[in-house]
Amino acid sequence: MIVAQMSETSKNSHLGVHWFRRDLRVTGNPALLANWTQTKGRVLGLFIFDRKFLSRPDFSHNRFAFFINSLEVLKKDLESIGVELLVIDDSPEKGFGRLLNDLKKSYSHISVSFNKDYEPFARKRDELVQKVIVDCRASVLTEPDHLIVEPLDALKPDHEAYKVYSPYFRKWLSVLNEPAAQARIERQRKSLEVLSKGRPQSENLVQWSSCLQQPLDFPDTLAEFKLANQKKVLIPIPAAGFSAALDTVQTFRSKVDEYGDQRDIPSIAGTSRFSIFLKNGSLTSAQIIAALDLLKAKPASSAEKFLKEIAWREFYYSILYHFPRVETETFIEKFNSIPWDNNDVFFKKWCEGQTGFPIIDAGMRELNTTGWMHNRVRMIVASFLTKDLLIDWKWGEKYFMEKLLDGDLAPNNGGWQWAASTGCDPQPYFRIFNPWLQSERFDPEGSYIRKFVPELQLVSTKALHDPAAHRGQFGYPNPLVIHSEQKDKALALYKGRTLD
Repeated sequence: MIVAQMSETSKNSHLGVHWFRRDLRVTGNPALLANWTQTKGRVLGLFIFDRKFLSRPDFSHNRFAFFINSLEVLKKDLESIGVELLVIDDSPEKGFGRLLNDLKKSYSHISVSFNKDYEPFARKRDELVQKVIVDCRASVLTEPDHLIVEPLDALKPDHEAYKVYSPYFRKWLSVLNEPAAQARIERQRKSLEVLSKGRPQSENLVQWSSCLQQPLDFPDTLAEFKLANQKKVLIPIPAAGFSAALDTVQTFRSKVDEYGDQRDIPSIAGTSRFSIFLKNGSLTSAQIIAALDLLKAKPASSAEKFLKEIAWREFYYSILYHFPRVETETFIEKFNSIPWDNNDVFFKKWCEGQTGFPIIDAGMRELNTTGWMHNRVRMIVASFLTKDLLIDWKWGEKYFMEKLLDGDLAPNNGGWQWAASTGCDPQPYFRIFNPWLQSERFDPEGSYIRKFVPELQLVSTKALHDPAAHRGQFGYPNPLVIHSEQKDKALALYKGRTLD
């Protein structure tokens, strides 16, 4: 590999800067590849820690630790192809302004690439940053990446957004089979094949220090952020980055045919565990579809059921994109005024996994100790918080975001509003999960419960699922509430809003 000489920073040369956000990988990164191709490998990597984003009220130190680890892996992967990653602490607008104003003194053409993001905060940020880039006389290069079907590509014939999943899925699937999406999937398939032969390396390596006229006054803050955050991490952090994501894909490959039968059983590893990597873009929908050949899935097969889960995630992104108000309020507006009980003591017990309902407590303790919760259990504990404890879904949504390593605004918000019957295409308000029946159905032997609620090791399997059984033993609390009574109260709350 040849290090760039000063002659390469002549006024006529072309330099690329790739801004990493939710695309923390090299393989199959479309905007990075496009910039790499245009500049013949003369690309600098950039990541900016945005204080506005880091100050969100639902910020998670555990999830941030996984994100930092993903950045560290990305930095090494970039070094392997001859790209230097600079990690700075600044607002994106100011950071780009300072860097580009310096770089344009040496380069006649600077192209800034990044992959698209769809959250309300990100869209506003990107609009401001693009203006800065253009004002600095640099070009902007963006590509779709995070989603395989973008929100504006899956609309009704009247160009309105879908509000119900089933017709959305049909449209989503039709878009997936169009040439543009097919080409993206095929490119990902080829990128995975190329990866097995080794990554290409640039012979035109450029470094930040040699490209800037002024001495680099942006200290690389990755190690600094990691050290400060590590002191507040409370759980083991799993392996991060693209290689770890690819290992997870390979593991799931042998399980996809049993997914339909096993996905709802929390005591077995029947789900994909992809969400933690999808959150940071170490993995994308297109890569999953390519790697697992999901386009060949037969109707009603386990593979198609899994494909539908990918579509559910993108459906929630579409809802957030077209109806950004759901970030702070209910999708079904009449339910904004539900008079929740919001009992602080009950909420604390729910958070701690001390409700006296074994399946609920097992789920919450799994969340608190691992940063993960099985998807079926997420639905059960969300229904319990809103329909049994009569607590505002936004309390639970925020707590999940604080604890989940895969905490992702769109699917987390969508899932909570589904369970609370306040969102698009939700669980009907009159269908309320019975936590006793749910545990009996999905954890019949009590294996999951006993793993995370060790006080119940000696309780019979029958008693685990029996609300009438005595529970004031082994240090385990009695149930906080009586489900049948709370169900009636919940129905009254929702009916009051439907009559308004």
